[in-house]
Amino acid sequence: EQIIHALLAGQFICEFRHPGLYESLHDEEQRARVNQWVEAIGYRLSRLGEQGAYFMSYGNVDADKRAGIRKQFKDIKSEQWPRMQFLMTAQHALENDLLLTPGSLIELPNLVDRISNSPKLTDDFRTVLPYLVGARVSPSLHDNLKRTLDGMCGDGYLSVRNAEREIYMVTGKIDYLHQVIAFLLDHEPSVIQAEATRSEE
Repeated sequence: EQIIHALLAGQFICEFRHPGLYESLHDEEQRARVNQWVEAIGYRLSRLGEQGAYFMSYGNVDADKRAGIRKQFKDIKSEQWPRMQFLMTAQHALENDLLLTPGSLIELPNLVDRISNSPKLTDDFRTVLPYLVGARVSPSLHDNLKRTLDGMCGDGYLSVRNAEREIYMVTGKIDYLHQVIAFLLDHEPSVIQAEATRSEE
């Protein structure tokens, strides 16, 4: 029941955000029952690679569902692209040569220190900040970064690992964002470039 509720809420079930539910879906019979249930309402249980997060996707794509998919892509292009740019800034700040992946940790105090001591990283963050927090921009770098990270927690891309020490963990949903961005870069490069340019203005 918890698995179904999580899927219906649009959540991605991974070992970092929902370890218990993720482990349950390793059971073939449990996975078959869940898939049977979601198929009954026109969906299917999908997974991001062999070790990635489970999520619910459309079973058969009709005209109405295609409209929903287009809306999701539009949302990613207009709202999630700045978050991807922010993650790249965080990646550079943390001196990580690879993309942040599920299980990667982001320590807010460390991130504040690294960005505040780099004019380039500060400028990169300021560029996307209005798209991340809207009108809630604060004079405090710490507050702006925290709002950004908390917002990504709300969207399921991060989870709070240690609230007292302000440590966040990247969840399995990030793989979905990576894949969709890669797809858009391959199939709609002009659209993505336009979004990136708009973010820089």
